[in-house]
Amino acid sequence: MLAQQNLKPNLILVDDHLIFRQGLKDMITIENIASVIGEASNGVEFLKLLPTQKPDLVLMDIDMPLMNGLEATRRALTLIPDLKIIAFTMFGDKEYNDKIRELGAKGFVSKTVDMEELELAIETILNGQNYFQNTGSVNSTSI
Repeated sequence: MLAQQNLKPNLILVDDHLIFRQGLKDMITIENIASVIGEASNGVEFLKLLPTQKPDLVLMDIDMPLMNGLEATRRALTLIPDLKIIAFTMFGDKEYNDKIRELGAKGFVSKTVDMEELELAIETILNGQNYFQNTGSVNSTSI
């Protein structure tokens, strides 16, 4: 797996707030966590970008215009069933956590986490496990 070989995973950021995406991209790059190969401001842009990119992981906001992250996740996983998606959102509600899990996302992380926890979530998922931060559990079942 990529994380085990010390290769940086390819990542797509999907969030409707440009300044947030830019800041997160800079932090991910500076911390050498991943290579950001694409960005989208909503689910429609993401789905147009997906066929031209080969991400190892997607950080997906839930609340976005045109197409929210829940619908974008559902459609993306229909196209690429083994795509690894982490919901990265301000919504800490168990309802959203459960919904994104039901759709097939591999993780759920609050935007209030520090970079260490985000990196842990990314590594956990790339190593074949799920990471659902707001439930307080890491699912160690291999995927």
